[in-house]
Amino acid sequence: MNYIIIDDEPDAIDVLKFHLNKIPFMELKATFRDPLDALEYLQKHTVDLLFLDINMPKLSGISFPKFLEKPPLIIFTTAYSEYALESYELKAVDYLLKPIEFDRLLQGVLKAKEVLSQKKVGIKTSLETSQEFSEQTVFIKSGSEFHQVPIQNIKYIESDGNYVTFHTTKRSILARYKISEVKELLPSQFFIRTHRSYIVALKHIETVKKNCVLVNKKEIPISSNYREGVLSIISDIAKKNSKS
Repeated sequence: MNYIIIDDEPDAIDVLKFHLNKIPFMELKATFRDPLDALEYLQKHTVDLLFLDINMPKLSGISFPKFLEKPPLIIFTTAYSEYALESYELKAVDYLLKPIEFDRLLQGVLKAKEVLSQKKVGIKTSLETSQEFSEQTVFIKSGSEFHQVPIQNIKYIESDGNYVTFHTTKRSILARYKISEVKELLPSQFFIRTHRSYIVALKHIETVKKNCVLVNKKEIPISSNYREGVLSIISDIAKKNSKS
C-alpha cells in the first residue's frame, strides 16, 4: 500500500516515516511540507493512502481533500482533537493525535488496508461474475462431516470465538473455524466483512443502513472499522448496475 505524508513540521514527518518503515507492506512515495505542492503531485499521481496534518499554512488539512476529484484514503495526523467530527464527515479512515505511537498508527494502517482491499473487491463484483457465482460450491467441515453448500445459498456467517455459523437459505451449519479462516475459504468478490464477527453475502443484502445491513430482515451490524469499506463497495456496485 503506497502513501504520501503532508505535514508542515519536518519532525512530524520524520516520526511517521520512522514508524511506517517498520510495516513491510507500506511504500512511501513522497513527503510534502507545502500542501499546494502535494495537490500538484496528486493531480499527476495516484496513491492509496494520505497521512494529512490539519493545522498547516496556506491550506488546512480539512480543506485539502475538497480540492481532489478522487481523494485517496485519508488518515489525519494532528495535535488538535476538536476536528474529529469534521474528519468523520470527510470519511477519513482514522484520526491520530500527536504524539503518535507506533501501535496506534498500526491500527489506523490496518484499518486503511482493510478498506482498500474491500474497495478492490467491490470493483471486481459485477454482473459478469453472476454465472461463476451460481456454479461455485464450498465444503464446510462440521464435526466429522463435510457439507457441500452452493456459494449462492450462503447468506451470512456469524462468529463466536473459535466457532462460526454458516446461515444458508436452507439451514445453519456450525463449524469450528475462525472468521479469518472463513474469509480465506470463500471467494472474496462475493462476500463482504461488516464487523469482526460477521461476513455477509453481497447477493443477500436487502438494505444498507448507517450501522447495519438487512439480510432476510435480520439486522447485521456494520462496525466503524468496516463502515467506509462497506459503503464504498455498495456505492461502486450501484454505479455499475446503473450503467448496465
